[in-house]
Amino acid sequence: MRITDHIAREKMSGLQIRAVIVAIGLVVLDGYDVSLTSFAAPYIEKGFGVSKAQLGLVMSGALIGMLVGSIVVAPLADRIGRRKLGVISTVTIAIGMFIGPFATPETGTWPLVVSRIVTGIGVGSLVAVVGVILAEYTGKRVYALVMAVYAAAINIGGLLGSMIVGPMLGARGWQFGWWVGFALSALAAVATWALLPESLAWLSEGRRADSLQRLNALLTKMRRPVLEALPESDSTGVKAKGSLRTVFTGRTGLYTLLMIVGYVAYMLSFYFMTNWAPISVASANHNPALAPQLVSAFSIGGILGNVLFGFLGNKLNVRLLAPVFLILATAALALFGIAGPGMPTAWWSLFLASFFVCSGTAAFYTIVPGLYPTLARSTGFGVVIGVGRFGGIAAPIVGGAAFDAGMGMGTAFTVFALPMLVAGLCILALHLVQRRSDAPSPQPALAGASA
Repeated sequence: MRITDHIAREKMSGLQIRAVIVAIGLVVLDGYDVSLTSFAAPYIEKGFGVSKAQLGLVMSGALIGMLVGSIVVAPLADRIGRRKLGVISTVTIAIGMFIGPFATPETGTWPLVVSRIVTGIGVGSLVAVVGVILAEYTGKRVYALVMAVYAAAINIGGLLGSMIVGPMLGARGWQFGWWVGFALSALAAVATWALLPESLAWLSEGRRADSLQRLNALLTKMRRPVLEALPESDSTGVKAKGSLRTVFTGRTGLYTLLMIVGYVAYMLSFYFMTNWAPISVASANHNPALAPQLVSAFSIGGILGNVLFGFLGNKLNVRLLAPVFLILATAALALFGIAGPGMPTAWWSLFLASFFVCSGTAAFYTIVPGLYPTLARSTGFGVVIGVGRFGGIAAPIVGGAAFDAGMGMGTAFTVFALPMLVAGLCILALHLVQRRSDAPSPQPALAGASA
């Protein structure tokens, strides 16, 4: 039994609560970083005079970076430690935010694209680290709810940004959003270094000479008995094959494939909604100030939807609950497009769509970490979330091209809602495969007795 299995069954200590609060706070920052271009886009479009396809490239910059961060950088956490990579990730986000404001009409949008890519690298690696830390420090009784709040934290960051920073962009310029992000990221780097504990499971694998000493120090702070020796590893196969090979071989490889296909499809719908819903309504009404209001709509809807999903997830099987939410999300997102850009109908229809759409993030974040052994967990989580970013990268660019080609709002949002059905089917398929593998196979009585 893994050390985290014992901890998950017991009452959460102050250290565990602190770890959860810091981790969720970091995701709130990620939510602000990711949503920044959504409510700043009308001001960037006006200031630079770019087409929607070019604006889509700026929007995709963060997703390109998140792809690199999740696949290339996040696996380093399995080698150097998750806390250390968390510090590196927040510093990277701050650097990316610092670059953005230097873009001008003379330079074009390329400094903004670079800014978003660098920021995305930090966000992509940080999300994988934070997800694993939360999975280890959260008690079993509140696990689904905490992971839902974790997913909702992205919407909380977007909501705070759109409500507080968004209304200031008209007077202060779009650059103000980047300077706020830089300041917050610098503070987050300090908080991560000072307050975020190291992964218990990573320390228990004895990656460092002082692993036992550091592990016992954390256990003491959690008021748990100290260990005389490191527990037996659950990652013997990982050490023999390597974490990446573990993620892609055997039955675990099938789990990875299902989650990658599902998350790519989900990201395609999710990032089409988050990037193009606000600017579609703002452009149709010739009012850039409507974009932050629409970001608030999908942020509030996402927060409430994730909380409900987490509450139900503590009582029901998440792998069965998620497909139901994603089917409703498909219908609701199509309804937003069909309802059109008129206010306040657009606000309420986007709120409804986000209520169901954002539950997919909670579902994947809850399910994926538990599919992998300790020393392959950051790698597996990073690969699934990272490759899934291909869908997110494609959504703003393909969406911009579709609008430039004359596709109407109703048709576009209906078409881009459909991939969520694929995501739901992939989660359902994972459930059926795992249930079949967990079922005891019939054996002769003598064989059972000798065992």
